Amino acid sequence: MSMSDEDELAVAVQRVIDAHAATTEISPDWIATETMLAIKFPRSLHRLGYAGCNLELRQIARGKLRHQFDPTSQADPGADEDDLFPETLQDRYPRRRKRGEPPSYVLRALMSRRDLDFNVARMRRVGQALLKHADALEAWGESHLGAA
Repeated sequence: MSMSDEDELAVAVQRVIDAHAATTEISPDWIATETMLAIKFPRSLHRLGYAGCNLELRQIARGKLRHQFDPTSQADPGADEDDLFPETLQDRYPRRRKRGEPPSYVLRALMSRRDLDFNVARMRRVGQALLKHADALEAWGESHLGAA
């Protein structure tokens, strides 16, 4: 069974992420450019094709990095329950960024106090929002379905 082109691109992106696991900070833009080198697609081959492929690889990288290193994305109600709250801390966390900047993820040991405070606050906001949502759903259930 052969992989689709989209699957091949996703695998190429993941290989680059894995190969640079010890890199201090990684971003989707950087991962996309490294992937372009890995799949041997030079800018000189087709300028617009390169730009389009690079943009698609950034999207793939954003999703993969967010899933792997953004704890608030793991609190997504559609996330796998076993992965919702892992037993250990993550290796990387998002850096605090300014509006419009692409996301980047820094090794936990190299986080600044600002990055730490940013992540703790985000996780607490997501946790509070999930609790509020759970309370509202429970109240709706009580009024529409009766007590269990």
